[in-house]
Amino acid sequence: MRVFKFGGASVKDAAAVKNVAAILQLFPNEKLVVVISAMGKTTNALERITEATFSNRAAIESLIAEIKKYHFDILEELFNDSIFQAMKRNNY
Repeated sequence: MRVFKFGGASVKDAAAVKNVAAILQLFPNEKLVVVISAMGKTTNALERITEATFSNRAAIESLIAEIKKYHFDILEELFNDSIFQAMKRNNY
């Protein structure tokens, strides 16, 4: 069994996510455990939300919107299909 952990720069954008997929495809007949942690600077962004909870509550919605947009931009590049477009229209 192989264990892989990806996070940060290794999954920071669509190209990096595709690279992770390519790496995993190198082991087609092995049992894999794959752990994906926060993408790009998401941990830092979550820390800013936590700080805003105590110091600048007005900024929280904007900070959450930034994280959401970051992830949806990556999803759109990876899965530009009708299901993704429907999710986007419904504000998931």
